[in-house]
Amino acid sequence: MATPDIGVIGGRPNTGLENSQKLVRAVDPILHFYKFDRHPLASMLLTQGQSLVNRDNKNIPQIVGKALRKKGYSNMKIEWFEDSFYKLEYSPTAAVAANATSITVSSTDDDYFRANDIIMLTNASGQTERLKITSVAANTLNVVNPDGSTRTAGITMTVNDKLYLLENVRQEDSTAPAIRTTKSANMYNYLEIISEPYGLTQVKRATAHYTGDPMMEEKRKAYSRLLERVEAMFLFGTRAIANSGTNPEYHCGGLKYWMEAYTDCVIRDMGGRALTKAENDAFLTAVLRGGSTDKLILCDSRYMNAVNGFGYETVQVNNFQIGEIGMNVKKIFGPMGVVTLAYEPLFDRMAPFRGSAMVIDLNDTEYCYLEGNGVNMDIADEATILADGSLSEQRQFVGAIGIKFNTLQHFGWMKNIGA
Repeated sequence: MATPDIGVIGGRPNTGLENSQKLVRAVDPILHFYKFDRHPLASMLLTQGQSLVNRDNKNIPQIVGKALRKKGYSNMKIEWFEDSFYKLEYSPTAAVAANATSITVSSTDDDYFRANDIIMLTNASGQTERLKITSVAANTLNVVNPDGSTRTAGITMTVNDKLYLLENVRQEDSTAPAIRTTKSANMYNYLEIISEPYGLTQVKRATAHYTGDPMMEEKRKAYSRLLERVEAMFLFGTRAIANSGTNPEYHCGGLKYWMEAYTDCVIRDMGGRALTKAENDAFLTAVLRGGSTDKLILCDSRYMNAVNGFGYETVQVNNFQIGEIGMNVKKIFGPMGVVTLAYEPLFDRMAPFRGSAMVIDLNDTEYCYLEGNGVNMDIADEATILADGSLSEQRQFVGAIGIKFNTLQHFGWMKNIGA
């Protein structure tokens, strides 16, 4: 074969006959890879609820819009205090007869009561009865009728029935009742050091690419990987600290950890049953009746499909301009107000969490990072030191970050929804 191997074209040359190496490729210079629908919670928290707008192959998306809560803390252990309204509802620990003059309650509940408190007894038949407490002993409420007479023909109760603490009544010219108030609880979580490295050799960086600077391409891909890992941490992290190594290793407790640890969080296990509108309405009523009106439901496809068939009045929304980044988001108008739905693909991808819907009160959710003595350890892009003489460049996104839920009384988790 002759060198160079020059051939002959008979007739008018076309793209099929011409040497294809001479043709300029038409390549879109924008690298399309951001998948914000894969990490809706992290996308929202890391941008503080603002819009991630990816334009013109930029380094990272531009951030615009209204901010959510974000705060720097000067310790890897972040602490807060939580209090609550005075308890209203109680259950007897033994059946109450119609002529009973005392009611037994648990040892953790008897401290809530005082002499002259008014209580309302209820039972499964819908009956009610008002009584006055004359004195409180260990686990025991001694009661009389409101007029002071001995109780002889009241309602009956089982341990499954409820009694409610109402007002405290006073006689004319009486002294003030004993003070009963709540004691704040100490809560804490840890910040977690999380990083995502990226880099390449100097030769690769100097080589021309259709998508522009290859280092910027690696940076964008690393940021996308970071968001996926942060999403998993915020959802499934377990609060812990490991001291077995040279330095302590902190683990941030995520949404699942706090929901399971928090007794006031509403958790409904469907046990593989298909979700009905009545069950969904009951769940939403329990979760949405308190807290702020700014609530988000992270849910999988099973929940989204079920809700889609319930006949709620629905609208497609641009929540935090999320429509610009491809999230599947809409609002539903339920029995206790409006709630925003966002598809969480991790619930579909991880078998134990299929059939899940987690309700988050955004007003009680805070993105946290380490900051003190002039040092800010929010997620940032920084250089990594390599060996002397290395012909490579390496950087990393790194930060000491975490999540804080001020209270979970208005959060909820419906799980194990059947297909």
